[in-house]
Amino acid sequence: MFTPTGARVTSGPISYEVVSGEAMVRFSSGTTVAEKRARLAAAGMTFANEVSITDWTRVLLPTGTPVAQGLDALSFVPGVAESAPNHAYRPVRSPNDPLLNSQYALSQVSALAAWEYEIGSSNLVTVAVGDTGIDRTHPDLSAKLLLTTSQFCDPGASKIIGGDNSACVAQAATDACGHGTSVAGVAAASTDNGAGISGMSWGARLVSLKIFRDADCVGGCSAGACTTDDQAVADAIAAAQALHNTAAHGKIVLNLSVGGNTACPAVVQAAVTAAVAAGVVIVASAGNSPACSGANVNSPARCVGVIPAAATTSSDQVASYSCPGPELASFGVAAPGSSVLSTSNDGGTASVTGTSFSAPMVSGLAALVYSQKPNFTPAQIQNAIRAGAETIGASANSQGAGRINAYRTLRYAVNGTFAGFDGELKPIAFPNPFKPSEIGTVAFAIPPSLNGARLGIKIYTLDGTFVREVNGLSWNGKNTEGNAVASGTYVFVVTTSAGTGSGRLSVLR
Repeated sequence: MFTPTGARVTSGPISYEVVSGEAMVRFSSGTTVAEKRARLAAAGMTFANEVSITDWTRVLLPTGTPVAQGLDALSFVPGVAESAPNHAYRPVRSPNDPLLNSQYALSQVSALAAWEYEIGSSNLVTVAVGDTGIDRTHPDLSAKLLLTTSQFCDPGASKIIGGDNSACVAQAATDACGHGTSVAGVAAASTDNGAGISGMSWGARLVSLKIFRDADCVGGCSAGACTTDDQAVADAIAAAQALHNTAAHGKIVLNLSVGGNTACPAVVQAAVTAAVAAGVVIVASAGNSPACSGANVNSPARCVGVIPAAATTSSDQVASYSCPGPELASFGVAAPGSSVLSTSNDGGTASVTGTSFSAPMVSGLAALVYSQKPNFTPAQIQNAIRAGAETIGASANSQGAGRINAYRTLRYAVNGTFAGFDGELKPIAFPNPFKPSEIGTVAFAIPPSLNGARLGIKIYTLDGTFVREVNGLSWNGKNTEGNAVASGTYVFVVTTSAGTGSGRLSVLR
């Protein structure tokens, strides 16, 4: 069901929604309707109606009262035995990609909750991938590519033969070494198509801006000769700007999962400044050690106007290889980058690691925001991404504003504030109820008050029987013996160095 427009209050890190200005109350047995009305009125509240075939009552709170505050007040109303928010519901939007359950990164950043509000189809957005190319034949990418050719920026041409490299040259959409294909999959693999993986943005299209030549990457992406240069990067930025706001491409988010151990070159900075002013959102990888630029991230992530992306692990910690720097503290965020499942150059999937793959997760999130809010500026999109991020206990120079939370970012982009949000006081499971036959894992989120080390989550039945302890922030609905648990309500207890919290989860087989 849908709640009325404007009647929603967003809450929690992954979170649930509650209807603003309302609560549900159960009075002690024998309390008459007249008594309920009188006692609620004495507390400044209004009796709305009895809920059919239950002993619960819907209550209207005083105008402007936050739900959490209203629930506290209800605890002092004579005869109230129990109170709860009036939860809001939406049609559950879960993709049917068979490998979704293996993509811990999407659960970790609350992507499934974010997709309830935006999948990237409200307005056209294209993620331009400035990289080694994208394999146009990959079954999880081919439908997303707007061109069957890459725009090839021919690095080195001006240095070698003195030619004009001011415009990219169309070339067959191939990948010099597989890197760009994996980057593209993280941001915008075809989703809900019954095959492969899910991308962060279901609706975003893809354009390949190939800035590495095949001949330069013989031997693999890490080969010493596999390099590009300032002009190729600047040309890719210019090409992205030229595509921005066109009918075929819509808004442009440019992903640059490339890095050099240098300050931002003047020519690249000039291109960044022009493109961002025109509305292009640019995300770049922070860089991987040992190629960190002292106490700074790599370039182009170091350029003003770019959103730098650090990498986190499946245990929700900043990866040891992720380059730190003040640019992250001022402008950046972190995102999963270790053992991320994505598309590979052989037409299948592969687990990939590096800030190269945290960046496209941020780019995919930027695409979701741009699709929801096409009039936003790059600065507003950056602000929404940073505002929605969750701290994971690292320094700002390492994690930026925190590890991205796609759900919180989308809600912030829509509402412009977190003021009045309820539900950040307890752990939450999503989706709840959890239907293992439809989606293989349920995700847990913990409130800021429980952020700490030594995370542990234990599952129990309502009678206190231990079911399983899970590692990380997801559960596949199985017990310690690996058998599927029965339908019913379960209690999960979250423990960290900061304290303990619990919640309930319904499992429907």
